[in-house]
Amino acid sequence: MSESAIPAAAVRAPIAGEDQARANFYALLGRLYAAAPDAALLRAIAQADELRVETRSGVAQDLAEAWRTLKTASGAMDPEAAAQEYVDLFVGVGESEVSLHGAEYLRSAGGSVLAELRSELSRLGLSRQAGTSMFEDHLASVLETMRVLIAGTQGVEPRPVGEQSAFFARFVADWVPRCCAAIISAPIANYYRRVAEFTGFFVAIERDSFAIE
Repeated sequence: MSESAIPAAAVRAPIAGEDQARANFYALLGRLYAAAPDAALLRAIAQADELRVETRSGVAQDLAEAWRTLKTASGAMDPEAAAQEYVDLFVGVGESEVSLHGAEYLRSAGGSVLAELRSELSRLGLSRQAGTSMFEDHLASVLETMRVLIAGTQGVEPRPVGEQSAFFARFVADWVPRCCAAIISAPIANYYRRVAEFTGFFVAIERDSFAIE
């Protein structure tokens, strides 16, 4: 869920370093798709450490390079330009350039991806808070849900890898790469092309990791 949909994480027992790193990337990407980055976030990304890749896997190398490119883009990006790009790409007037909602990409045997997602979130003990306008199938919400499944939040314990994998397979693996491809190919995409490239490689790494669990 989005930051507006899930209470702030409570102090809890630490999780494994690798899982915390995964959760952190889900949180960052969720934030970037929820709204345009402000100056502080752009600066934080630009000053973040490089990714140390311990494998020669092509996707892992691509992820590290995409992160380096995103860092560079963040250092050069003007916050006002980022805000306008976000509106032009994802909000628009009447119809957005690119949809960030899973229902635009997924089909459900039951007829409603959103209803299916809401049912699964209810089973997991998660729900959208009153007052938020973001639907549960928004990319930011889906990525934030993955963060919660990995790291937990107030009143919700981290979920086993099997549950993370099941949610990922149904609500992330298929449509998020297609959404990223749509962003990358959008003529007006600039900063968000770099965000989408990194997202695509990150999702690919997650997919491969779940496959060998």
